[in-house]
Amino acid sequence: MEDKFDILSIYPGIYSAEQSRCKLVNVPALRAISINGEGEREGPRFKDSLAALYAVVYALKALPGKEYIPDDFVNFNVSYLECLWSMKNGANYSPKYPDQLQWELFVVVPGFVTQKLINIVSLEISKKSLNERVSDVHINALQEKKSAQTLHLGSYETIDRDYEKLQKYIKRTGYKPSTRYHEIYLNDPLKISKSHLKTILRQPVVKVG
Repeated sequence: MEDKFDILSIYPGIYSAEQSRCKLVNVPALRAISINGEGEREGPRFKDSLAALYAVVYALKALPGKEYIPDDFVNFNVSYLECLWSMKNGANYSPKYPDQLQWELFVVVPGFVTQKLINIVSLEISKKSLNERVSDVHINALQEKKSAQTLHLGSYETIDRDYEKLQKYIKRTGYKPSTRYHEIYLNDPLKISKSHLKTILRQPVVKVG
């Protein structure tokens, strides 16, 4: 258990971006633990889901000493929170219609994490927590491949400005969105001011035609 899994060190290029500059990146297949929901950003269900997700993440990190620790366990750094966004009506993502938002919160994890292991730690957490969303946490695999991304600096309320710039860049370079819009949160809104928040905006793409 001397190895330590750190997705930011393994793939630094997909977790870096510059403000006012869009670029194309190749995203490898990633393994994550996720939780799905719908409703506005930072609404009650969003917050409960976020708390449930992190409860499971830190329970997995604390597995050493447990009788059910898997043989292939590796210590890991808890990576950035990420979120996939879509719309209930099937339209392209738009923050202007919060009642239509669907989301999937997730954190990338090492390969030893299985659904069976998540179920075990979730059951333990449920004995001590009133958060019913813990049982909804699940394993997922992401296959985004070619993507365009940029950096947004500031409040989540103004993300739509850089989102629009990213979409224009995608169209200008001969691509189109291929799947759900993606945000990566580089810092904690509970610890710093809104003006200093950093968010990578990513859109998986495919070549037009």
